[in-house]
Amino acid sequence: MPPRILLLAGSTAPAASANLLAGALTRELAFLDAAPTRISLADYTLPLFDADALSATPAALKALRGLVQSHDAVFLATPSRHGAMPAIFRNLLEWLGSREEPRRRPLPPFALAATAEDDASAAAALSELVTAVSQGLGATIIGGGLAIGRAGLAFDAKGGLDDPRLAVALQALAREIVRTARALGSEP
Repeated sequence: MPPRILLLAGSTAPAASANLLAGALTRELAFLDAAPTRISLADYTLPLFDADALSATPAALKALRGLVQSHDAVFLATPSRHGAMPAIFRNLLEWLGSREEPRRRPLPPFALAATAEDDASAAAALSELVTAVSQGLGATIIGGGLAIGRAGLAFDAKGGLDDPRLAVALQALAREIVRTARALGSEP
């Protein structure tokens, strides 16, 4: 059975660089005989997270948690807004990390990426995403992450990466995601 990989970009704009990156990775994963599932941030609208006033778990969060748990690995791509993740994506991660009861099983491993108009902002957003996922969610990170600066110029007309070095890095990340998901899937 092919490993199931969930992909989510931290932007609701279809042409945003994070969404283009998720699309490019989806194609790489399919080429490697994985089963990618791409979802949209727009489909998981959540109220503003307030840890001090948690109420009932929103239905969108229950659905998202179910999807995460039903996959062998997860890929998250965040755009950078002033060197940080957008608030809407950060809010989703805060909700995803909140727990009223213990998890029945550990989260799958996560692969991470960030896009920005400059290298420093991409690196800063990636660092924030790594912290949110590793500490906030308690999930294992696959690889070191991928930071793409000058993201507005990084993609060709077909949605692939224009820079051969970035394309090779994305292919390597796809192989690492599949290898990790397969290895974890074979564990008893």
